[in-house]
Formats: sequence, C-alpha cells, structure tokens
Amino acid sequence: MTTKSMRHEKVGAGFQAITFLIAFVCLSVFFTIRYHFFIPNDPIMPLIAAKTTDKKIDVGLHITHFSTFDVAKNTFVMDGTVWFFFNPHDVSLETIKKFDVFNGDLLHVGDVKIIDHDENATIAQFRIRAEFHTPLNYRLYPLDDHRIHFVIFNRFLPDNVMLQSHNKDITFSDALFLPGWRIIGHEIRTGIKKFTLKKDNKTYSDSQQEAIISLDCERTDPSIIINFLLTLLLMLFLATLTFSSDEDSVLIVTVGIVALISYRSVMQTMAPSQVSYFIYSDYMYLFALVGVIITLFAGIITRDRADSSRVKKYYIVGVYALFITACIATSLLLS
Repeated sequence: MTTKSMRHEKVGAGFQAITFLIAFVCLSVFFTIRYHFFIPNDPIMPLIAAKTTDKKIDVGLHITHFSTFDVAKNTFVMDGTVWFFFNPHDVSLETIKKFDVFNGDLLHVGDVKIIDHDENATIAQFRIRAEFHTPLNYRLYPLDDHRIHFVIFNRFLPDNVMLQSHNKDITFSDALFLPGWRIIGHEIRTGIKKFTLKKDNKTYSDSQQEAIISLDCERTDPSIIINFLLTLLLMLFLATLTFSSDEDSVLIVTVGIVALISYRSVMQTMAPSQVSYFIYSDYMYLFALVGVIITLFAGIITRDRADSSRVKKYYIVGVYALFITACIATSLLLS
C-alpha cells in the first residue's frame, strides 16, 4: 500500500507554476539586460586608405526614409539625398554623376540640383531610392544587433582626386522610423577598394573609390525573443506535468516533443533563411528538446522507483536550471 501511494505521489500545481514563473523571470531579466548592450557580429568591409592629395570630393548622405528595413531577409530600400562638394576644375559633373551603390541597385536617381558655393566649389545633390544588401552575421538571432553598411562608389574618378567625408556629413530625417529597430550611431569611411580580374591566365588589377556609411542598428522590439522563450518554456512546462499526473508519462512527454517539432517549422519561417550555420534560436530549441527528453526518462524512472514528490521536484528544478544555464551561457559565448 505504501509503495502504491508513493508511486502515485504527485507534484502540486502550485510548485509547477512557481518554477515556471521563476524560470521565465530569470531569463527575461537576463535578456532585458542583454538588450542594453550593442553587440554586432557583422563583418567589417575593408578599405585601403586613400593617398594624401589636395584635390578632394566631400560626400554626404541625408537619410529620409526606409520603405523596407528587413534584417531577417537582408533587404533594405532607402530614400535619401546624396550630395557631393567638389571643385569643378578638378572633376566634371558628368564624372560625379557616375556614382553607384555596392551590393544593390539605384532604383531611382532624381535630377541633379546644383548649388554654386563659389567659383571653386560646387554642391551637387541627388535624390535617390536605393535597394541594397549588406554582410550580416545572424548567430545571435533573435538577440542580434547589426551594423548596416550602405556603400557609395565611383570607378571613374581621376586618380589624383579622392573622396572624403566625416560623420557629421551623415544626417537623418526627424521623422525616420524603423519598426523594431533604432539607429544608435553611425560612421563613414572613405578609401579605395582594389580587386583583380582574370582573362586568359592573365590578371588585371582595378580599383574604385568608396564611401562606406555604417549604421549601428539596435533591436528594440523584444516580442520575438519573448515569443521564442515563452513558447519553449511552455513546452517544458507541458513535459514536467508528467510529475503531476497519474497518466502515462510517455504519452504526456510525447505530446511535448510533437509540439516542439511542430513549433520548429514556425521558427524556421521567422528566422533568417539564408544562413547555413546554427543561430541562437536553434540552440534554444535544442536545449528545450533535450529538457523534454530528460523529463521523459525522469518520469519513467520516478514511476519505476516509486520516488516521492520531493525527488520529482528536484527533477523539475534541474530541468529548468539546465535550460536557463544553457541559454545564458550560449548567449555569452556567441557574443
């Protein structure tokens, strides 16, 4: 009789709810703290420093609007104004007009607006709409911050005329709004990019002058990570209910595994599709799956051994602790 009562000794619903809430609060606090640190992992686009010369062209950009700002799909469509401050005796306006954007397309370039600063200086302004892509590293998704690179280049500038710019030459519209993101800083670098062409076993070198505008973009919408976190914790909660039920533990945990596998397809639609490496959400999913499988075996063991509710509580706390520790440690290791 004693063995039978111990075999069916259950963990109370109150304990289950408390452990779930503690796990959710612990991870929520950690992720909230993590959101206050800007940690980009995106590659830096290299440039060769331009040689010293008195003949320079100042380049600047005013960003008006992003009609598309899709980090997951690495697609950006920007409206703005590009301007060049140059000496018409050093370079012609026709050469200035031959600027282009790297890793993208100029969807529209408006008529040039000329402002005569003085006889030796002219400002040429171009209203543009550009679609572009940028090298991104998603390994911390959905905790990722990013450095978005918009590159203006001109292959036809004379060798003795160099692009130059300063951070103050990059400005933003007061009405600029990026859903889920905000620009917390920017930088512009100018220089030369060299590349090699091959033809009939011969190599030919070429170069182009570039201005790389880098935008530090911080994720501000925590809903994605909360959705991931809450869903995975609910799967663990469902699995640990085996310690609070008289039903077959295998059946209960199998439901949790099936739910996790089903949710995996949902995660795939939300995550960046062009990556071939593990990202943070993948690790979180694996940790939850391992926790559910551990719960499956723990449920079988506790029933066979007729363990008390105290032992079952240790299993529950251990599964949540393992998930929390693994999520935090992995986030720190990937940063």
